[in-house]
Parts: sequence; C-alpha cells; structure tokens
Amino acid sequence: MIRVLDFATENGLPMVRETQGEAAHALACPPPPGTVRWVDVSRQTPDDLDIIARGFHFHPLAVEDCLHFDQRPKLEEYAGTSPYLFVVTHNFNILPSTLNVRTDENSLHMPRLLWAESRSQMVALAMLENHAFLGQNYLVTVHDEHSPALTQTWHRVKSDPSLFSRGPDFVYYLLADGLCDANFPVLEQLGDILDELEESLFENPSRADLHRIYSLRKTLVSMRRVLSPQRDVIGNLARHGGSACVSDKTAPYFRDIYDHLTRVFESIEAGRDLLGNCVDAYMSAVGQRTNEIMKQLTILSALLLPVTFLTGLFGMNFEMMPFKSQTVFSLVLILMFGFVPGGMFLWFRKKGWLGNSSLEGISPRDSGRHLTKKG
Repeated sequence: MIRVLDFATENGLPMVRETQGEAAHALACPPPPGTVRWVDVSRQTPDDLDIIARGFHFHPLAVEDCLHFDQRPKLEEYAGTSPYLFVVTHNFNILPSTLNVRTDENSLHMPRLLWAESRSQMVALAMLENHAFLGQNYLVTVHDEHSPALTQTWHRVKSDPSLFSRGPDFVYYLLADGLCDANFPVLEQLGDILDELEESLFENPSRADLHRIYSLRKTLVSMRRVLSPQRDVIGNLARHGGSACVSDKTAPYFRDIYDHLTRVFESIEAGRDLLGNCVDAYMSAVGQRTNEIMKQLTILSALLLPVTFLTGLFGMNFEMMPFKSQTVFSLVLILMFGFVPGGMFLWFRKKGWLGNSSLEGISPRDSGRHLTKKG
C-alpha cells in the first residue's frame, strides 16, 4: 500500500495533504519545487516497488533490497543529478500476544522473532526493518510490517506542518528517533525478566531457569548484532551535515540519536554480563545443593555406623561370646543402639554440622545483589 504526505505553502499558509489508494500511485515521484513529499510503502509488492523505482529513478540494487527484508543496517549514498541516501535501520517491538505468532519467518541476517521468559511472564519480540530513501525534497520509506513508531511520526508530521517545513531530513530524524526510542520499553521489559530470573536462582533454581537464561542471552546477542552497526549508520548521517541530503541544521539531531543508541547498546552489554553472572550463580546453587545432600547422607551414614558395628560384632556365630545367654544383654544392646547414635547426633548439632548455612534466608536485596533499574 502506498500513501503520500505533501507539504506546501498555499496563500502563505503551510498545508499538509494526505493521499492514499490509487491516487497515491501518481504521486510516487519527486515533488514539484516548493513541495516536500513523504511517500510511505507498507507491505510492499513488486508492483509497488516498480512504481517508486520508475518515479524516483532509484538504483535497481536498492530497490531489490526493499523486496527482500533481510538487510543489515547500512547507509549508501547515490550521487548524480538527483542525489539521495539509502538507509536501512531496525528496531524491536513487543508483540501484544504470544499466541498465534508466526515463528517460521526468519531472515538470513537474524531471527525476525525473539523470545524471553521468566517463571511468571513470556514476551515475544519482533524485529522491524525499515528502509528509507532520503532525497533533497522527498522521503520514501518502505516497511513490510506495521511500525508503531512510523505511524506515530506520520500522524505527528501530518498534524504539525511546521515540522515538515524543516525539510525531509528533519522528518527522517523524527522517524529515526522514534524507531530508536521504541527499543527502550523492550529493554525495560527484558530487565524485569532478568531481575525475576535472578531472584528465582537464589530462591529455588531449576533446570528450566538455565534454559530461560540462555534464551534471553540469545535474544540480547541478536539485538546487539543489529543495533551495534546501526550506531555507525546514524553516526555517518551526522557526518553528512552540509551535504545535498542532510543540512547543517539537522546533522546535530542525528548525534542525539547516536547517544540514544549508545545507551541502548550499553544496556544490552550490561544485560549480557548479568546473564553470565546468573549462569555462575545457577552453577553455584546447584553445587551447593549437591553438597547439602552429600552432607545429609554422610551424617546419616555416620549415625548408622555404630549400629552396624555393634550388630556385626555381637552377631557373629561363635560359641564363646560375652553375654551370650544373658537376658540383660539384649536390653543393653538395644539401649546402645539408641544412645550411641543419639549422642553422636547431639554432638553433630553442637558442632553446627546439622544447621543451614548462615547466608541462607538472607534476601538478595539485603545482601546488595539486587539490580538497580537502568536509567
């Protein structure tokens, strides 16, 4: 589907006109002088791409990239009489429901669908890819899925013509900033899941927690793989200030997006480090549980050792044994079966071998382990 936003000044007043449907196909071309145009193509088809390729005379390789959405973040500059930039960016979005999610749509670059879960919640993350052609007086965006950030920017520019009057490069800044900021709610959700996983590891670790940790770590690695080169893309846009497609006034705004992406990248790195600590904590908890079990079995064996010794010693089938025919011997032996293990039990308890670890029962918050929220 193709839709178009045109900004122009009529009778001294800024006006924004939206066109959709078949009428928008005729406007899929560079605007006349004095007009700034934004052409948005969603759920693109080969016919839609052919329309914008013929109208704007885009390079065939760039148009081919728009047909297959599995591109890495990149910035390509096409010179000529009508220069333009081809920009590929990504962002992540939390799906409203994990039911009936298409799990078979994976790109060659990375999975289009990522998962993260804890004991009480599960979230599905969708990777949204956005392609943009930034010209001197036009902006063309192509995306194959609904993008909340793009829709919000579209309505914002439509309702405020003053934003459009600052040029297509500033409109693309608004879009790129919205796409970047859309990652922060995702990181907050992943941070909550990480906190819950960390709490569960200290309370009652299970094998399922280890699978959840590695699943979350895979999600963070995939996000890092995408957002790390995207910083370079935005940094290159900031250095294009003064060029034909990015003005000197707009270039500093892209540096602000670069700072946001740096914060996102640092949050991902911090999450990966914490997940590594979670794996160590899980292994330590499992080892401690094994040691507790072995300690209990050892104490049980020690308590039964004197009973085994006494029954073995006096149970030998010899003719000349002390107290062989004495009735009192049986009572003495039974008392020894009770008093000797009981005395050993009291001695173990006095030594503190039967008590739990002194650290058990202390919450992670009290021990200073609890994470602070990412600011």
